[in-house]
Amino acid sequence: MKNYVAIDIGASSGRLLLGKVESEKLMLSEVHRFKNGFAFRGGHDRWDIEALIAEIFTGLAKVKKNGHHRMHFRD
Repeated sequence: MKNYVAIDIGASSGRLLLGKVESEKLMLSEVHRFKNGFAFRGGHDRWDIEALIAEIFTGLAKVKKNGHHRMHFRD
């Protein structure tokens, strides 16, 4: 069975989802959820890219910890 990881980053939160195809149906489970927001810097609202990347790696570590070592990535 193939497993897939989806990363969804929205304006106020982000999450990593684990997807599996079972009986020709896509089954999704949330692995990691995190807050996302804007910081006002240099006169503009900006995302904290370093924090987002750190949260993505935290989520990927949780996927691996749950026994999913081989992932298939698509863009």
